[in-house]
Amino acid sequence: MLNKIELAITELRQKKPLVLCLTNNVTMEFVANCLLALGAAPIMSDEPREFEELVQLSNAIYINIGTLNTQFVANAKILAQLAQKYTKPLILDPVGAGASSIRTETAANLAPFADVIRGNASEIIALSGALEKPLGVESRQPVDAAKNYASELATKYHCVVAVSGPEDFITNGKENEILQYGSPIMSKITGMGCSLTAVIAAFCGSSSNNFFVATQLAVGYFGLCGSAAAKKTSYPGSFRVAFIDTLNEMNLC
Repeated sequence: MLNKIELAITELRQKKPLVLCLTNNVTMEFVANCLLALGAAPIMSDEPREFEELVQLSNAIYINIGTLNTQFVANAKILAQLAQKYTKPLILDPVGAGASSIRTETAANLAPFADVIRGNASEIIALSGALEKPLGVESRQPVDAAKNYASELATKYHCVVAVSGPEDFITNGKENEILQYGSPIMSKITGMGCSLTAVIAAFCGSSSNNFFVATQLAVGYFGLCGSAAAKKTSYPGSFRVAFIDTLNEMNLC
């Protein structure tokens, strides 16, 4: 896998994909810095009057519903429709699906437009409609519990679904991949999941439309960077810096 990741990153840095992000304002800076360190070009916008121009310029569209409101929901729908119109890959992060009805409904309305959906186990289970009671943004379900639901979602929406956790599960409904990289420290830093989804968007934006492979390589690289950064520090603050450095260095030893 390392050779494939290195090749994919080399190609990504040559292409420098533009990733249009409609994302939450808690983690926006970290997401942008991770994309820049990776070699992609982020652009953040919540102005619908410029969406069509930016979608045409972009290589991938990333929607993260972490801090939604009425205008955000409207913007997300517009952006999803434009991504479909211009056949740009849409990568969805259904943050907090299952925590409230509006989050679950918004994620469900966007899912049919998505080429890749990346969430924790609880979010993926909630998106499938199988979660019986609301949960917070942090996952309380093991990845194993979400695997069947992820496969069903992938089949239903003809997309790739990635479930993140201590191990990562990636499926397109036919092919499955389990990756076991990363570090427990990653769960102590806000924005790690958001940044992972953005990195997936960058890989998809520089790929030849094989979003299952692009997601697999993106998740693998992200986890390997986490493992490498954990060798440098065990503290969340310095880990955040070390992680961004590792994304840029591509030094996974």
